[in-house]
Amino acid sequence: MDGAVPGIGNSGAQRPVGLRAIWVDCAVGALVGAGLVWGWTTRGWASLDPHNWPGYLIGIAGTLMMVAAAGLSWRKRRAQARISVAGWYNAHVLLGLFGPVLVLVHARFAWGSINSSFALGAMGLVVATGLIARYLLGPARRHGLRWVEAWHYGHAPLCMVLVLAVIVHVYMAHAY
Repeated sequence: MDGAVPGIGNSGAQRPVGLRAIWVDCAVGALVGAGLVWGWTTRGWASLDPHNWPGYLIGIAGTLMMVAAAGLSWRKRRAQARISVAGWYNAHVLLGLFGPVLVLVHARFAWGSINSSFALGAMGLVVATGLIARYLLGPARRHGLRWVEAWHYGHAPLCMVLVLAVIVHVYMAHAY
C-alpha cells in the first residue's frame, strides 16, 4: 500500500499517513508552546513561587503526569484488549509533554540548587530522548535501521535517573 505505514496494535492493519497526524502534532505543539509562553511570562509572579501552594501544586501535578506517563509505558506491556497500544502510546506522549511543561513553570525556568538542577536536567534528557523516538525511530525502522532499537536502552534508564532525582529533590525541599 503506497503512502502507508504499519499500524500500531494487534490488527496489523495499514493506516495512511495523512494530514490528521500532522495537525494533531501541530495542535499539541501549539498547546505546549502556549504553556511555555504562559509559564515564561508568569515566572516572576509571587503567587506561583514554588515554595507557595499554587507553585508547589503545579510541580506536583507535573510530576504526577510524568509518573503516569512512565506507568503507561509499563502498563501497555500487560494491557488487555480494552485499550489499544496506540491509545497507551498517545497518552504516554501527551503526559510526557505536558508534565514537563508544568515542572518548568514550577521551576520558573531557572536552575536552582544542585539537586533541583539535576532533576531539571534529567527531565530535559528524558523529554529529548522521547522526542527523538517520536520523530526519528519510526522512519529509521522503515528504512531498515534496526540498530535504533537501542534507543530504548537510553530512555528507560534516564527515566529511572529522573525518578531518583525527583525523590531527592522533594526530600531536600522538605528537609531544608
